[in-house]
Amino acid sequence: MITSRKSINKKLVPLVISFIFGFRMLGLFMIIPVLALQDDIYSNFNPFSLGIALGAYGFTQGILQIPFGIMSDKFGRKRLIYLGLVLFTIGSIVAATAVSMEQLILGRAIQGSGAISGTLLALLADTTGERNRSSAMALVGMFIGIAFLLGMTLGPLITEFYGMKRIFELTASLGIISILLVGAVIDEPKSITKNLELDIELTSIKSLVFDTKLSHLYLSIFMLHLSLMSFFLILPVMLTEDLEHSQQMLPIIYLLLIGGGFLFMLPAMIFYEKRGMQRPLFLASTISFAAIMFLIPYLSSYGLIITAIFIYFSVFNLLEALLPSLASKLSPAGKRGSVLSIFSTSQFFGTFCGGLFGGYFLQNFGTEMLMSILGCLGLLWFLLSLRFQNIDSFVTVVLDVRSKKNKDLLKIISKKDGIEDILFTNNNAIAYVKFSRSKLDKKIFDDLTYLGDFDG
Repeated sequence: MITSRKSINKKLVPLVISFIFGFRMLGLFMIIPVLALQDDIYSNFNPFSLGIALGAYGFTQGILQIPFGIMSDKFGRKRLIYLGLVLFTIGSIVAATAVSMEQLILGRAIQGSGAISGTLLALLADTTGERNRSSAMALVGMFIGIAFLLGMTLGPLITEFYGMKRIFELTASLGIISILLVGAVIDEPKSITKNLELDIELTSIKSLVFDTKLSHLYLSIFMLHLSLMSFFLILPVMLTEDLEHSQQMLPIIYLLLIGGGFLFMLPAMIFYEKRGMQRPLFLASTISFAAIMFLIPYLSSYGLIITAIFIYFSVFNLLEALLPSLASKLSPAGKRGSVLSIFSTSQFFGTFCGGLFGGYFLQNFGTEMLMSILGCLGLLWFLLSLRFQNIDSFVTVVLDVRSKKNKDLLKIISKKDGIEDILFTNNNAIAYVKFSRSKLDKKIFDDLTYLGDFDG
């Protein structure tokens, strides 16, 4: 019976990790579309304090993401996940009882200090085989996407009927449920899986930060989330005051704009990705982003404003899905964990800077100046993106080269066209081989995929 229970638990781990990701992100997303409308319930409420409150969790997430990952290697995944969820729950309770913006900011910062995203992904690596890992990662991504859409619609709904503080109470409850799920399903791995495609390698961080191709993606995810936080400083007010929608209508409006934007961008992404034509898609997205930021303050027609907001969310959804995929594809063999760690940190700091600087410019210079600055940043982003090139479809395979057959195969392929990178680990016993699907000889491709394990 013990073996059977462990077997069942192991199968449930990817689902539980996905739920924990979804619960945490749902709690954070629900607050974004409604906080700008709560000027009557918090003392010292102003655009600047609003921006800090929105972005505070991004700051603590950004600075603690890597330390949590390192500590989980030393003290165990489960302990660090417990710690992160307890901090998340405490932060939610502090925010729920806040009566001033200072207390709310403190609660949001404590929420973000439970920076366990990397630790959860590392646990996923410990508990799933190489061949099942891609589907497990896709499940996590799906839950985060659902959490974003639900958060943007449930937040206004809960606020309208029960008040915004109920969102934080619900978030604390989700944190407690997550703690119970960890206790019921997740066992501490007997050994830490050293998987270079998901782990953080500190010695390679500096070179990866300044890598020309990757640094553009770090900048892009930073800009994307900076714009989101800054935009939501004014969007709720724009919808309720300028466009005269009642707050009861906000859930439907957000559902149509964000859900519709997702459905609108999906065919375009599939079409261009299949043909390896990410460059035109990327450039069209960034120039659309810049144009929308410049134009929105000067649009007077209801239809034009709604169309502009719809296009913004289409671009956001597209880039939110495309950028992590590109970062993964461009990662050197065995460095994906480090690359995605830097990528996530850039995203969180974008969230923080969007709230901080967006709030500052909104308070001191007004909506038009804030949107003009975002437009200028978008234009700069577009100009930098002109260097961006289409990316081939790469696969990384983990090859045990202690066997003669695998060692001979590695010698044959090392100088073949289509081999992008080879990294040796474990005293040259394991090789991470990154190669192009389209350029590699079919027989060698078949041999590699048969003898090796797909990674990530």
